[in-house]
Amino acid sequence: MKALRTFAALLFIVSLAASADASLQTAKPATQGESLPPISYTCPMHPEILDDKGGACPICKMDLVGIRLDSVWTCATRPLAVVETKPGRCPIDGSALVQVTAAVSWTCPGTSTESVSPGSCPDGSPMVKRFASRAHGNHNPQHGGLFFMAADNWHHVEGAYLPSGVFRLYFYDDFTKPLALADLRGVKASVVLKDSRTAKETTVPLVRSGRYLQASIGKLPLPAEMYTHVVFKPGAPHNRFDFAFETYSKEPHAAAAPTMTRATPAPIPGTPPPASSGTPNGGEVSSGVDPALVQLPIPDTVPEMLAQLRTRTDQIRMFIDRGSFASIYVPAFQAKDLALALDARKNELPADRRKAVEPAITKLVRSAYLLDAFGDLGNKQQISEVYTKFVEAERDIQSAFPQHQP
Repeated sequence: MKALRTFAALLFIVSLAASADASLQTAKPATQGESLPPISYTCPMHPEILDDKGGACPICKMDLVGIRLDSVWTCATRPLAVVETKPGRCPIDGSALVQVTAAVSWTCPGTSTESVSPGSCPDGSPMVKRFASRAHGNHNPQHGGLFFMAADNWHHVEGAYLPSGVFRLYFYDDFTKPLALADLRGVKASVVLKDSRTAKETTVPLVRSGRYLQASIGKLPLPAEMYTHVVFKPGAPHNRFDFAFETYSKEPHAAAAPTMTRATPAPIPGTPPPASSGTPNGGEVSSGVDPALVQLPIPDTVPEMLAQLRTRTDQIRMFIDRGSFASIYVPAFQAKDLALALDARKNELPADRRKAVEPAITKLVRSAYLLDAFGDLGNKQQISEVYTKFVEAERDIQSAFPQHQP
């Protein structure tokens, strides 16, 4: 996790703001031996700064403050009104729970005491665990579409392609709240349609209708590929978001199946399915554990590690081709874990091969984090460029290790 936090801080990719939601969810008291998320350090004024150690903010020089972040399941329409450790149904509206990132702290009821670690209150009772909303903690589509973060780390967009042939673009802030109308009025956007047969592109302006922009683009052959150009305010940079709709978008409704989100990516061929748990309606859904946050079971032998690394590389290519950018991070992070495991075996290599593999492993790890970041941004060109470097690093790693090494 150190590499992730340090890299995110340098790139301003992981932008985690101080809680802007006063409502907190109270859970059961802390238990002995409870597994705790690691403590990270962020700036109260510049939340894009995130590190694994304390110190001064490089921007404003304020002291970094400790925070614990955890992934939980909650109601899509009422974030943190309910908090669960695994998937299920929202008791408020019956819809499928979604996974979000929340800030975790412990407090004593009736006091302002708050801690990033569990403990005891003055009366001897255990402190109570609380969850608070976080900026960028909820990247779940709100209208059944495809959800992306803008390069400014604040704006978010969701594109939806309706059965009627209408394309809609929704806008949100960093807490996934609809953009204020005053801000939305300054947004200019268009959608570019791509004809796969002729390679011709047609640009269609998007017109504001209430809290979204839309255009009638007709019924295109599925999967339908298109991208948008968006300017969030006059004089601001252009943003490009690539969309690939395998099916038409459908508004979520009560008792519906979970919407594809970053936390529940598309199934990856060649990867064993996660353990399942029962739901109130008797169906089964995937495990509540985010695959990218679980340490990949590393094979015992180098050839097996190399084979798994090749599989993850192919899976990333598949997701890029399909336009499933929000799912890229899973095989990318698993490839990163495999590369680090191979790094631990590099001393078994001759000096010349060890010298060649060290920069390749560093390059692959860096590329994995960039694939995660650009997957959130939804820019296919950036993703493809980084993937080229990822492949180069993977091939260098494969060449450095003997294929039959035990």
